Amino acid sequence: MLPNLNRISGEGDDLAESILTGLPPQLDALAVAGLQESARLALGRYGVRAVTFALRERSIERLRNGLTASAVAALGSGEDSRDVIVGIALHHVTAQRLGYDTTALFDEVAHRLPDGVTSQLLVMFGARSDVTLEDFGWSEVTTATGLDFVPI
Repeated sequence: MLPNLNRISGEGDDLAESILTGLPPQLDALAVAGLQESARLALGRYGVRAVTFALRERSIERLRNGLTASAVAALGSGEDSRDVIVGIALHHVTAQRLGYDTTALFDEVAHRLPDGVTSQLLVMFGARSDVTLEDFGWSEVTTATGLDFVPI
């Protein structure tokens, strides 16, 4: 399997960053319902790609944006919570590696979301202390351009 930056297109990164910039501090169901499927797809892809950039840049802001993108993409998507957790495990592990409080990061993003399954999932998962790449089906690899993640 290819590393994330090689297997996930960055074609929608600019769109995702534009959407993130335009999001209100507190999202409501109406704002989320207004997102087109192409926007959700761009946010979902960006959320995974941003983790690698955050790790390489040692950027909490990039990590926060990536987690927000992943969370917004998951809202109302019907995606199984277990699949969401597998994806956000990368954000959790990267926050740990950057020395950032995972509970604080996940709570911050959760509080931007409408009340519901996704916000509760973020709060619960952010507080966990047992999250490792391997336990959630990931490994870290070194590529010619730097560190990245690959599903195992």
